Amino acid sequence: FKESKELEALPAQIESLENEHSELYKKMAEPAFYQDGKNIADAKKRISDIEGELPALYERWEYLDSI
Repeated sequence: FKESKELEALPAQIESLENEHSELYKKMAEPAFYQDGKNIADAKKRISDIEGELPALYERWEYLDSI
């Protein structure tokens, strides 16, 4: 039961992270974004975190979907 609930939640979680990833790249495309060095570092860190999380979520989704 717990795994079926997790399986149901994964697509929304993945979509949310993909949207956040996309939004960060859009913000970074704006010249004004580069006025604050902290913004740059924070955005790069978050993008890196998301890029690390997504493959694990896809793998988990694939596993849960196969059982």
